[in-house]
Amino acid sequence: MKRENAVRHLVEMAAQASDDTRLRQESSEWSLTSMWAAGDLVSDARTLEWVGVVLVFDLPPDELPWLALHPAAELVADRLRLDKRPVVWCHRPSAWPAWNVRHRRVVRFWTDAGGLDEKAIDVLCADSVTPVVEPTADELRAQLLVEREVARTHLDEVLDRYHEHAWRREHKGQGTYPEDHLWRASRALREIDHAVNG
Repeated sequence: MKRENAVRHLVEMAAQASDDTRLRQESSEWSLTSMWAAGDLVSDARTLEWVGVVLVFDLPPDELPWLALHPAAELVADRLRLDKRPVVWCHRPSAWPAWNVRHRRVVRFWTDAGGLDEKAIDVLCADSVTPVVEPTADELRAQLLVEREVARTHLDEVLDRYHEHAWRREHKGQGTYPEDHLWRASRALREIDHAVNG
């Protein structure tokens, strides 16, 4: 994919998110606070294999551990038509940095307070990555240790409640099943463990 096409998707997502920020006053379901570019887009490549997008939400970390599904986050992903775009996305709580175990380098291109960041878009178009936010090795390790505990607690909760009928009913719908939640919780802990130990 060409860089210009990838950036066009970011601009479209930002426009939709700006239109929908009014939902934040009307519903607790809308909690998107910022969007960040990641992956190949945050490099100097002209042709991109994949584009990463990090969506940051005003949700507590224990409600949005790594790879977990959350109704508010899924609503936003649906409104932004992410499943129809050539992007790979992930969710982050606003209490944590946008960078994460998969995306160590990120560039913020939209906020709920300021809308589209034209300067960031210009930089991404020009394959110049000056405004990249990237942790030091020590910052990354410290953050991953925090996230590992949250991921472990989340996996324990999923395992403990996995066979409860009420829990299974609450975690099923729109193409998602209880098994998806178990797989995501397991995968998240493994990814973080590998990053910490690797």
